Amino acid sequence: MSLRFFGSPNCKDCLQIFVWLEQYCIKYKYYDGHDIENDDVYNMCEEQNINELPHLQLIDNSDQVISEHIGPI
Repeated sequence: MSLRFFGSPNCKDCLQIFVWLEQYCIKYKYYDGHDIENDDVYNMCEEQNINELPHLQLIDNSDQVISEHIGPI
């Protein structure tokens, strides 16, 4: 399993999640949800229906979303 984190460096709630993930040594893959000039990130956000940040997804080994959390923790 893995964790995908869609956030923004300008988002106060996202910064709190960064701290929490680092504090508990949780491995994650980060995507800047506001980086619309990066086609890969833009396409991933479109594909996953990411409309609100922060957005966390727990992913299984076959890249399927097991669970999601949207908003502050």
